[in-house]
Amino acid sequence: MDLLVVTEPSEEELKLAEEKDVELEVIPVVKEGFVFYVNSQNPVKSLTLEQVQDIYTGKITNWKEVGGKDSKIKAYQRPENSGSQTGMYSLVMKNKEIMEAPKEDLIETMFEIVNLVSNYDNGEASIGYSYYYYATTMFEDMDKDITNRIRLLGIDGIEPNNETIKNDTYPLQTAYYIVINKKEPKDSNTRKLVDAMLSTRGQAVAKEAGYVPVK
Repeated sequence: MDLLVVTEPSEEELKLAEEKDVELEVIPVVKEGFVFYVNSQNPVKSLTLEQVQDIYTGKITNWKEVGGKDSKIKAYQRPENSGSQTGMYSLVMKNKEIMEAPKEDLIETMFEIVNLVSNYDNGEASIGYSYYYYATTMFEDMDKDITNRIRLLGIDGIEPNNETIKNDTYPLQTAYYIVINKKEPKDSNTRKLVDAMLSTRGQAVAKEAGYVPVK
């Protein structure tokens, strides 16, 4: 495979490429936001980044500590080396150690974690995370009823949306990346495809599909 479009590669993945004597070129192609979401019945509408970190280190355990109901927080996580977990480490936790998730709180797919948080029976006390495009445009195409039962949280008072991600005011900024071999020749079809994706037309197509263009 000559080209991949992915979320941020993990340190382990980059190290594996280096061990295989492959130097990767990682090129942002569309902007993205890393988002947290809760059940629509949860009264909490925004958290500070520090509060999010404290929830996922285990320091904050009850929604009443952040302005919500007296209910134990169920903080779902994703598996190691998933795109969401890599984003969680690099964008959110940084040098803070994330708590070990019970097996039942470690969710394999983004679809499943959104479904659990949206659930009427036990989703009201839960929190999950994903990427903005998946939690909005892509998931709405699959099951709009479920997306109506979750709400994206603001971070430090800034709501994630196309405008705040585009103008960089939303705090948890990332991107989807084109990943190619750095040794790829300048006149190769792979390089031509990269140029097309970053062209005015390519960026317009990305916007039409629901992404936030980088240009």
